[in-house]
Amino acid sequence: MGEVRLPELDAARCVHAAIETASCRACVEVCPRKAWRLDDAALEFDSGLCDACGLCVPACPCQAIDLPLALISRPVAGTLAVLAACDRAGGDDVVGAVASQAGHHEEPGHIGCLHAIGLGELLRAYRAGQHVWLLAHGDCAACPRGQGEKLFSRLVHLNAALRQRGRRPIVLREVTLAAWSALINSTGAAEAQGRRGFFRALTQQPAAVLIGAPALLEKEPAKPPGEYLPDGDDALMPWVISLNASRCVGCHACSRVCPEAAIEFDAETPAYRLRHRACTGCAMCQDVCQHHAVILQPWAEPTQWALPLIEQRCPGCGVVFYTPAETPIHTRSCWVCANAKMKRRLYQVMA
Repeated sequence: MGEVRLPELDAARCVHAAIETASCRACVEVCPRKAWRLDDAALEFDSGLCDACGLCVPACPCQAIDLPLALISRPVAGTLAVLAACDRAGGDDVVGAVASQAGHHEEPGHIGCLHAIGLGELLRAYRAGQHVWLLAHGDCAACPRGQGEKLFSRLVHLNAALRQRGRRPIVLREVTLAAWSALINSTGAAEAQGRRGFFRALTQQPAAVLIGAPALLEKEPAKPPGEYLPDGDDALMPWVISLNASRCVGCHACSRVCPEAAIEFDAETPAYRLRHRACTGCAMCQDVCQHHAVILQPWAEPTQWALPLIEQRCPGCGVVFYTPAETPIHTRSCWVCANAKMKRRLYQVMA
């Protein structure tokens, strides 16, 4: 019997390793088998409960969970198509063929769920010229794995962003298991017959692993999905950041905690610079902001790119501090001294 590869956690990337106040429960909430558990003490993973569906991988905003997908690329009807089948589609022989070519599973039935295909996989394939996806799957409505965001929902948002940038959208087609099997196993000549014969068109080129090959990973290292999007920084982004000037006290907590530097403190200007492309939606900036000044929005158009600041010196402690330039009334003291409500001592006892 072959070994099934299970998700691997890079603890250093997990938000719960970065801050104690992290609110993220993405992996816990999406797991249909409750293999992930989070309490006040730790985030735990029970490998005995995991069925390698892979749903926790795209759910994790910091890409701290890894489980390479067995996606296959093949030229079909004059274009490169990506082929994938879920392990609930039926036909153990077909699933086993995909799994063995990917090199992650030697047994049939362990390629996971199609909804484990995240924005990263969609965009990396798009940059590589694969704009068509052919999928075979079971009844998602009746599947217990359907608790998180669906692949189809991700694609709707992503295609809207691509169209805004004047780019061709990604085409997703559901195919029967028989047609999918023919595309995977055939080595015959192409039979292009227009649109009706699209799914019957085959080539003599052997199938190749698309995602998970070392060469591809070396060329396209993991990074926020927004970094893979074509040009158009004023168009829809996976995540958009905004800072409420009336609430911000310039404590720098958001810029210090962000692992992708999506919020940067520019001391020369001074200002907070917002890099929406780099945001992953991990929400650590929101979790550390005691004043609720940070706002995150999924699939929105950026409207704020910087929050200008004013440099001041606190008369109480003498440190340099910053307040938003948009704030109508600027405080004379830094936010620490202002909250401390210190009073002058009338007498001092000398030892």
